[in-house]
Formats: sequence, C-alpha cells, structure tokens
Amino acid sequence: MYHPVQKRSQAAVVESLAHDVLTGRLTRRDAIVLGAALGLSVPAMMALGAVGNAPLRASAQEASPVARTGGTLRVGLSADPAELDPHKTSLTAAWHVLEHIYEGLVTTNAALEPVPVLAEEWEISEDGLTYTFKLRQGVTFHNGREFVADDVKYSYERILDPETASPNVSELGSIETIEVVDPSTVIITLSAPDSSFLAKLMGTSIAIVPKEEVEANGDLMQVAVGTGPFQFVEYVPNSVVTLERYPDYWEEGKPYLDGLEMQIVPDNTSRTTALVTGTVDFIEYAPVQDLPIFESDETIKVAGDQNTNIRYMAINVSREPFTDVRVRQAIAMVIDRGPIIDSAVFGAGTATNILFPESYWAGFPSEIPEPDIEGAKQLLAEAGYPDGFKTSILSWAQYAFLSNAAIVIQEQLKQIGIEAELELQENAIYLENYFAGNFDLSVTGTSAYVDPNDVVLANFGTGESNNGIGYSNPEMDELIAQAMEETDQAERAKIYRRIQEIILEDVVWVNLFIANQYEAMKEYVMGYEHIPTGSNRSFQDVWLDQ
Repeated sequence: MYHPVQKRSQAAVVESLAHDVLTGRLTRRDAIVLGAALGLSVPAMMALGAVGNAPLRASAQEASPVARTGGTLRVGLSADPAELDPHKTSLTAAWHVLEHIYEGLVTTNAALEPVPVLAEEWEISEDGLTYTFKLRQGVTFHNGREFVADDVKYSYERILDPETASPNVSELGSIETIEVVDPSTVIITLSAPDSSFLAKLMGTSIAIVPKEEVEANGDLMQVAVGTGPFQFVEYVPNSVVTLERYPDYWEEGKPYLDGLEMQIVPDNTSRTTALVTGTVDFIEYAPVQDLPIFESDETIKVAGDQNTNIRYMAINVSREPFTDVRVRQAIAMVIDRGPIIDSAVFGAGTATNILFPESYWAGFPSEIPEPDIEGAKQLLAEAGYPDGFKTSILSWAQYAFLSNAAIVIQEQLKQIGIEAELELQENAIYLENYFAGNFDLSVTGTSAYVDPNDVVLANFGTGESNNGIGYSNPEMDELIAQAMEETDQAERAKIYRRIQEIILEDVVWVNLFIANQYEAMKEYVMGYEHIPTGSNRSFQDVWLDQ
C-alpha cells in the first residue's frame, strides 16, 4: 500500500497513514507501528500520534429531528464558475453553483440511483426507444412562470442546436423526436436504444431553462433563472456568488437556508484557514493534507471518500509527433503515478491506467507497469526522436491537484529528453483551448459520471463534443454504439472492458489516478450528504444548528 519512505517525502507518508486512520482503515496504534517500520522521523511520528481514531463521516449525517429554518451557509468554492449558462458549459466549478439554481427531469442520490425531480415518474418502452415522462405539477421558474412540458422540449432542442455550440450535445445525441402530449407529459423517442440515456439526463448541464429568459438576454451567461431551491442574486467573477432561498420552491419546506454565500477561494491553505477561523461554514475539495487539522478541531467535521472521477493526461493525436503511437507509448512508459498522487492529492488517490475503479461495475483489474525509461528512449529513437523534442503541457490554474500533477509529469518527461513547457490557464480559457484541440498534452480530469458512457462517448467518439484530442477509431465507435444498445449490465461491462483496453493500446489518454474527495464543515452544519459524483445538491437539505 505504501511506497518506501526514501521514495516518498515524510509528509506524504504521514498524510497517507493519517488518511487511513481517518477513514477507519487503520487504528492510530497500527499507523504508528507502520510508520516506525517505514522509518518515519520522531516529529513525523508525533504528528501521527495526534491523529484521532474516529472514522471519517462519509455518508448522511445524523440530523436533529426538527430542522431549523433560516441563516446563510457560507461556502468556500475551490474555483471560479466562469460560465452561468448550463447548456454552454462543462465546467465542474460552474456545476457546483448551477445545480442549486437549475433542475433536470431526474437526478441521482448517494447510491447513484435515479431520483425524480421535475419528472415525477417515467416509463420506458420494451424496445428501449420511447421514454414517457409525467412532469411534476405546481413547479414555477424563479421568474414566477409555471414549468410545463414545452420547457423540456425547448431546453433539449437548444442543447442539440448547433448554434448553441453546447459541449454537452452528445448527451442528447440519441434523441430522434421530442413530443409534447400535454402540459404535464413529454415523450422522447430515441433513434436507437441507449442504456445510458436516463443517466445522461441527470447531468447539471441538461437543465430545464425558460425560453423567454434566453430570448431576452441572448444566453444565460449573465443571468440564471431555474426551478431549483435557490435563486440567483449576484456573481462577482473570482470573488463571490450569492444565491437566496426561492420561497415558492416545489418541495414544501425546502430549502431550510435563507441563502448561500459562495466565496471563491482557489488556494487550498486559504480555504482551510477560512473554515478554521469561521470565515466560511463549509468548504468543497477539503485539502487532503489538512485532514489531520480538521480531525483535531472539535468545531469541524468531514464527509467524503472516493468519488466517480478520473484524472488523466490527454494526448492530442492530431498533432505531430503524437500521431505516432510509439511516441505516445514512450510517454506512457515514463509515467510514475506514485509521485504524481503524492504531489496532487497527498496520497489520497488510487493509481489507475484504466477509466473506472475495479469496484465499479465497468471496471476490472489492470496491472500498472513499472516505469521503463530505457524502453521509452528506445521507442522515441525508433520514431525518429533519439534526443527527444520540445512540447507543452496544458493544465488548470485553479485546480492545484491537476497543476501539481502536471509539474511532476513535466519532470518525468525530461528523463527521455522531452522538454515540456507548462501552460496553466484560467477555467474558461482552458476549456476553450481543450475543446478546440489547441494543446499537445493536457493534464486534466472528468468527474460526476453515473454511467460509463458519460465518460466514453463524448471523449472518444469520433467528432464528439469533448473529443479535443482528435481521436477517431471505427472499432471504438462501434463498441460505444453496442454498449449503448445493450441492456444487460454484465454484457455492457465486457464491452467497456474492451473499450478501456483499446485506450491502453492506442494511448490517447494516460490515466493517472482516481481521487478521493472530501468536504469539511462546521459542526453546526446539519443534514449534508456526500454524493459520490461530487455534487453538493444536498444543500437544499442543510440547516444550521446555531
């Protein structure tokens, strides 16, 4: 489980052991014994001794029988949302704001099961082509207008409209027709069966929006009008997003809070300090290196564990010299995931060379080869680059767990003569360049998947919206189509295994690790539930016991 201390920093080993104590995998005594065996210094052993024995809370918290209403939850966000139009963004930072304003027909719970939202119920035809949704009555948009079936048709057709240039168009690409039967019934017919269709509708970007607001403003980048529990008040870029309780929300009594004050605090240390000092009540992406701080503070509690995400290095196969698979193979052979995980998430991640964890139904055991520097040099020489070459690595300025990984990879590539300039960009600029294919290598990630097709189709399908790497493989396209049409999960798992094997063979992504993700909050924050997709939608159930 642990690398020898000489290959990892003392701090990284302490953080790994502390994480296992906090998650209940080790007792404090066992962690100290193991730390001694690994050669930790006396100060490091003392730090381990300060870690408590209580397991990290990773599920719904115990709430008082009677929730209190009122108060504003002050949230420390890890990144600027940048874009407010749900149909025109695929940015996780934007989702963490928009999910409180907008809603879709369905969402997911902590067990990754479909949960009705704007659709009260639905039926799927035996051939898997027709979805009939009965819509919830008594729902209004934040502008006061009643939600009806026409809004579903308009929203989905807006996503599909090429003029919208939605990065989420592939999510709805299997739709053939959308029929409004009456104000409370909509029928969606697919061109072919799609086992992942319901999961696609769970995404925040597949939100239902009011046509009149789009027409009045041109888009929804500066305004936000949904049906969610909170309504938009103000967004100051790189500073704060303010939301307030929507008094006519359809779920009676919800939300309990008067509002959300979402402060944008990208720096990990600053976000931790804000929580410890009480400047905020809750922080997302709680820094793993600070888990011992949170554990030792009686005013703070933590939720979370492994999330549905994958962190990877994308290779633009449309650019030289990356059109040569030998170059891509050489790059993959030099990657050492241990130091990357230590630097990116302080050891709180699982190394992987495939898309999904073994515990997930579409995952499978896959051995990660040890780095082979000499083998990589030989491949580069065969490809015509015996002395290496110069390139660049694109990554995110506001996500340290990605930019730190990029820095380590930059150093690892030097071992085979590849000199890579690091380009760290703000969220909106990064997305524009990635989707346009304006990069050589990119250290990035994707998260919040429910179904494996959420990751596979958009990123590896020929010409799909998120396929910034320019990848096209007829076998891959055929397998994606087969996986979508197949209804038996065991058979789908076999198809997704072959898909992941092709990714390993073609080396278009070098998968790095699956990250654990935590949220930290003050003890008086009640009712919060960690959802493995990274969603904080349970803010509508949160109340303040103070």
